Amino acid sequence: MNEKNIFPDYEPKLNPDTINDYLRRPSKVYEIIGELGEPHISKLNKILDLFNNYEKKAKNNAGRYEKGNVAIGADLDQYYPSEDELLASELGKMILQLSESYSKQQMKTLKLRYKIKPQQIRFFEITFRHVDVMGSGRFFYAEKANMETIIEL
Repeated sequence: MNEKNIFPDYEPKLNPDTINDYLRRPSKVYEIIGELGEPHISKLNKILDLFNNYEKKAKNNAGRYEKGNVAIGADLDQYYPSEDELLASELGKMILQLSESYSKQQMKTLKLRYKIKPQQIRFFEITFRHVDVMGSGRFFYAEKANMETIIEL
């Protein structure tokens, strides 16, 4: 049996799954991330302020587990994050990306230049995955990490 004959228009997804696949528009997540633009060290203080704000909100507005539809690739207990959690995670990932883009010495110099205070960032990363269910379509799911990501700035 050849899958191409049964599902001739099927195209596998080859790029990584991101929030853009998972979250539908409109959303405050896209508004805030869009206003920031591409992450840059000069924006780190703004990103940190937003992160701290949404990390606090995420603790008070956590997502929820619901019974998942396993037939279409969901977990038995599927996690559905809140927008506040998604924002904290996406902003945390930006901070992580920026902190890993520079050596310790470069980061030390940049922190002085941009007046970035030493601090520890902690968040639960939300990742995304997809499942292709032949005859039904492509479904995207979010997963919350079991352990916090910790960044020392």
